[in-house]
Amino acid sequence: QILIMGINEQIRYIRNNFEKKYAENIANGIYDARDVEKLKNNSTFVHTFIRSQEHLDEAIDLLHSSLKFRKEMKVNDLHEDMLERKFLEQGGLYFHNRDINGHRILWLKIKVHRKDAPADRLAKEKMALVFLIEKAFTESQLHQIVVLLDMTSCGLINLDIDYVKYIINIFKMYYPTFLDCMLFYDMPWIFNAAWKVIRAWLNAETAALMKFVTKADIQSYIKAADLPPHMSGLDTFEYVYTPDMASQPLYKDNDITKSDKKVHFREAQEHSLNSSSARTSISSSDSESSKVDRSTKQPVDQHPLTQNQNNNGNVNNNATGKRSLMTVRSQSSSSNSTFVGRLLTVSPADELVFQQQATGDSYDTITLTNTLPHPVAFKVKTTSPEKFKVRPSSGLIKPERTEEIRVNLVSEHSEDVSKEKFLIMAIDTRGKSADLHQLFKEAASDTIMQHKLRCSLGVLENLQDKTRVSSNIRTSVENPLVFKVKLLELQTIRMQRQINILLVVQILTASILILVMMSYACFGKNFFSHFLSLPFDFFNKSSGHRP
Repeated sequence: QILIMGINEQIRYIRNNFEKKYAENIANGIYDARDVEKLKNNSTFVHTFIRSQEHLDEAIDLLHSSLKFRKEMKVNDLHEDMLERKFLEQGGLYFHNRDINGHRILWLKIKVHRKDAPADRLAKEKMALVFLIEKAFTESQLHQIVVLLDMTSCGLINLDIDYVKYIINIFKMYYPTFLDCMLFYDMPWIFNAAWKVIRAWLNAETAALMKFVTKADIQSYIKAADLPPHMSGLDTFEYVYTPDMASQPLYKDNDITKSDKKVHFREAQEHSLNSSSARTSISSSDSESSKVDRSTKQPVDQHPLTQNQNNNGNVNNNATGKRSLMTVRSQSSSSNSTFVGRLLTVSPADELVFQQQATGDSYDTITLTNTLPHPVAFKVKTTSPEKFKVRPSSGLIKPERTEEIRVNLVSEHSEDVSKEKFLIMAIDTRGKSADLHQLFKEAASDTIMQHKLRCSLGVLENLQDKTRVSSNIRTSVENPLVFKVKLLELQTIRMQRQINILLVVQILTASILILVMMSYACFGKNFFSHFLSLPFDFFNKSSGHRP
């Protein structure tokens, strides 16, 4: 059995094993002495490298990479005079406002960056980026940030794959738990190929943090009041660089307390009274799971009792409705809509979209997958239990199994659903009580995995009645990048047709010239001159003039 460690034990494990594994580096001064001191005495600093108990050895290696990077970049000695002043004055990067979850937003204006800039300027831009991230990290180490790459009006000269990789790598390797998500706003279609290269370089967890947004959906992450006008926002803020910004906090104290505002979650209501009693103990939820293939993380063979069977033996088979919902989700979501947690994998990763069915019901489905070799208990909470009916709201997921949770929206509460959130909680059950309620009540907070989901409304179209054309149009509207690619393909086809026409004209012109040259060569100059004078002779005869 694997012993579950509390956060203090995990921090102690990292410190002890780091000093053993990298003792030679410490002795040879590979790291800044101030960072080594921080490692020994600042538990919060060490905490920021811990993603889960299963990744403690990885955290040790990430800590090594981060300390080495900090020494090479002289992070502890960075100051404003070392940064690219013009880049800052142009608003190349700055912190301003928060997202809907209270995370601080780092704005990067990509059109200010030029990939053909001198090496010295590029190095100073990177210093400015590290300087601001470190400042935000120092002010509040356990509060994540959102990075927004504004690609509005970018051209080829601004789209620098190495610069984007550098930004991502900072969070992937040196601040591994500090990034909540990275938003790519209005990414040009010409950057798609470059993004595929970057995407192949990322692991699944880092890739899940990358979000592509446009004017149509950015308010799912940031309120209109905190967005600039060119993003259909109401914030008229204009960034102005002020020297000596290092001595000023990025956010005022009252803004920090605003980010710490708690969202209160309560127990979700079961869809029926019978279903709640069926899952109050660990041993009663076997029939709610289906086998999972580790390679695909998708259900591969359905258990006979996964048709929402209640205690009375009634079966509610919603397979058709679920299939339609999943079809819509696959069309409108990004390619990676799964959150990989330390205990469970959650799908969707960010948002529940309540689609209205032909029956009038609005619901979405949460899929929880246990890929661990031991059982995991889960519980679902929401900010407003009276607005939703959840089945099941708690239960146990056995190894290599998945659980589908149906969340029904009560029709009279559909207008303000975007304000609500869901909280998925999970805990390791090895050697624990069989009573789920008691299990979560007695568990230490650092042993519970938690993941939040936003809510929004959507419109489900009758997929069977739509033609292929309308389906393509809807897909294009929902995914602006796909639409732009299709438009580019049409323009390319038209251009190819024009090129073909020009080619035919050129061939005809060349053929006529060749015939003329051959006539000149075969019949001589006199014949050729007479041939060319025929039109003029005809004109003179018709006019009555004679030579």
